[in-house]
Amino acid sequence: MARETRSRSGRVSKFGMCVNEECEKYKEVQEITHGDFVCEKCGKPLTSCPPPANKDGKGKMIGIIAGIVALLAIICIFLFTGGKPKVEKLTLDKTQLTLKVGLTDQLNVTVEPEDAQPQLFWQSTNDSVVSVVNGAVTALKAGKAQVKVWVMDDDKVSAVCEYTVIEENVDLQTLDIVEDPLVLRPGGFQQLTTSCTPENQNEKILWTSSDESVAKVSLRGKVEAIGIGEAIIIARSERTGIADTAKVSVEGPLENEVKETASSKQSSSTPAPAASSKPAPAPKPAASGGSKNLGYATFKGSWPNDVNGRMVFKSSHVIDSKDPKKRVAEAGDYVIGEWSDGHLVQGIWYGADNQVKGSIIIGK
Repeated sequence: MARETRSRSGRVSKFGMCVNEECEKYKEVQEITHGDFVCEKCGKPLTSCPPPANKDGKGKMIGIIAGIVALLAIICIFLFTGGKPKVEKLTLDKTQLTLKVGLTDQLNVTVEPEDAQPQLFWQSTNDSVVSVVNGAVTALKAGKAQVKVWVMDDDKVSAVCEYTVIEENVDLQTLDIVEDPLVLRPGGFQQLTTSCTPENQNEKILWTSSDESVAKVSLRGKVEAIGIGEAIIIARSERTGIADTAKVSVEGPLENEVKETASSKQSSSTPAPAASSKPAPAPKPAASGGSKNLGYATFKGSWPNDVNGRMVFKSSHVIDSKDPKKRVAEAGDYVIGEWSDGHLVQGIWYGADNQVKGSIIIGK
């Protein structure tokens, strides 16, 4: 017997299912409100069945609620994303850069997909080296740091640029070795220091010796006395080639040699000699010396007269205006010899590599 249902309006409906496998409405629930209880397509009798769930009032309500929830979800997504698609990738216009202190750089971001408009965040891994504001990067001090940009709601979508910050080149203008002249015993050591201008110069100083059999010098300017004799220690700036020299005299016994004095050989019972009534002679004054900055060169010794002075050239210049051959020294070259009234009488001319370029005799 077919199942019947009655609507609020009083209409009677019967529900049945077609079991004809060849029918287009096979196993489809059909509602029959009048006439014979047969398939409306093939005309064969229907098998009685319950009404479908969506015909039930409760089923309709559930469907309506589900639709409302789905609609609200779509609205929320639209509001939070501004109706734009989700960001899939960020790309910076560079991944690494070297900047000098005080300079700035602008990082530009490419967003994929193009129509996405995300809110971006920027951060430096070391704010003391570089700072960043909306992609504008400022180099603050020497060092390394990374600048990262990422999406507000997904920090996994990000991009990074690595910065190396270096100091601005400040060229050296004057260079003087403080410890000059220098006397050492074989085996002795002395750390040389330099006086340079300007104070914020950042050039590297290169050290060399004219004769390493007499004295060696380390990369940091520490002198080691090797054997008896004299050597010239040269300090030269790496970029500008400005140089200065110091004379090292190695003399006497080994530094660690223990010498016996005459007094140690005497018997402890030997009486001390009587004090002399004559005053002790005054010590012999040391030879005068110093440094004279001539602009194009630095003179080491007693200016303008010295029998063993040294002229270290800072730039290309005629060695002496009285030289009939008008020989020209390059930056780093130096001349050791006799000077009178500020002019070279005679001397030896050395190159920046400590090799002899020639002898010069001008005369007084």
